[in-house]
Amino acid sequence: MSAEIGTGRPVGPDLQTEGPVRMDPHVTAAEALAVFQRKLPDALAEVQAVHHPFWWAALDVRTRGLLRRSAAGPEQRMDVLVNAVSGRGMIADFTPRGTTVGSSEWPRLIGEQSGPLPTRDEAERTARSLARAKVVKTVKLGMGIEIAPAGGLRGVLKPNWIVSGGNAKHVATILVDGLDGSHYIVRVDKVGRS
Repeated sequence: MSAEIGTGRPVGPDLQTEGPVRMDPHVTAAEALAVFQRKLPDALAEVQAVHHPFWWAALDVRTRGLLRRSAAGPEQRMDVLVNAVSGRGMIADFTPRGTTVGSSEWPRLIGEQSGPLPTRDEAERTARSLARAKVVKTVKLGMGIEIAPAGGLRGVLKPNWIVSGGNAKHVATILVDGLDGSHYIVRVDKVGRS
């Protein structure tokens, strides 16, 4: 396990030997601003690049017949990301790529969070559960599923954009996903009249 933050919670398994992967955004700052301006026409806003910490679990998944010990289907690689703060996971349709950064970046981002954080074991369980749930939908009744880690959990710093600003009627803050351009409205307020 790597270093612990002042709360005494472990912050990462493999970060002592391999720092997290900092992914580059696919969505530009101008595209993030355009998302904001579609929501708030005529808005003036500023865009800030941020990275959010995720665990990355690369899993090898194979199905096998109930009565046979040998594998029935081809091995499939599945990449699962688990939010290092909320513990929510998602199956990624990509393999995280980017620059390996110093392991001090991970504790800095995690240290900004409050509340209980998911442990390494919880992140691994979440990743395996998501992989199993996806495969169960595609296999025949009676087939077994084997899930094996392709390596240890690794930290990933996922890119996002925080866009803040407003127009004559509203001020808002929106988080724009740096990979696919989806967005989440963080805050919106009406401009007060004086």
